Amino acid sequence: MNSMHNLLDEVNLKTKPIKSSGTKYAIPKVVFKKLKLNTQFKLYHLEDDFNVPCCCAFFLFNDEWSKESLCALKEQSSANLLIGIRTSDRFMEVGDIINSVICCKLEEVARIVHQFQAMLSVHGSYIAMDLNDIIHFFNQNSYTKYAETKLYLSDDFTEQNKQEVEEFIAKLPIRNIRDFLLYTHSANFTGLKYFSEVIEIVEQKVDDYDMPLYGMAMTNTLNDTYISLIYPIEPH
Repeated sequence: MNSMHNLLDEVNLKTKPIKSSGTKYAIPKVVFKKLKLNTQFKLYHLEDDFNVPCCCAFFLFNDEWSKESLCALKEQSSANLLIGIRTSDRFMEVGDIINSVICCKLEEVARIVHQFQAMLSVHGSYIAMDLNDIIHFFNQNSYTKYAETKLYLSDDFTEQNKQEVEEFIAKLPIRNIRDFLLYTHSANFTGLKYFSEVIEIVEQKVDDYDMPLYGMAMTNTLNDTYISLIYPIEPH
């Protein structure tokens, strides 16, 4: 995973020795602030201040965005990606303004934004995706579907865990997809122990694939342990 290295190169990192942290080098505050800005995933509403910068900007279809307001959002936020989140039957075409669309349930919107934020190493994730790979994924897949399932929390990958994951994956139309984005969130360290087994179950379901992306984070902002999958779909 080289996302941190790429970002550090971009901001011309210069470390400086310190005495109090117990480590030899520290990232200067100004550099860390820029790293956070360059990896910020944010959900915007029409009444928000578009000048708040981010790397990837999300917006809800249901907020009645116009072409002009979407252009303003992308330009003023300096976002590399503009991703629409569709929770209704309303349809928008992906073009020069919108990079990609994620279809999901309304109650899943906050999770989607949270997981992208958590997957980047500067925000404390354990298995971090490369930011450039995330951008490439959405540039290559204009329409995607989000699916998630909560897991039974245990110290081991029990038969109940395995059955939950297998049943969840079996219901998804992912046999012939080329790319997908798999994420696991855990409220404690137990999720780390069975992450590889979750990957194996998913990969057995897919016949052939080009660029699977894997990410995992452990945060105290969400209490649930769950896995999610974002995969390409045909527009409708």
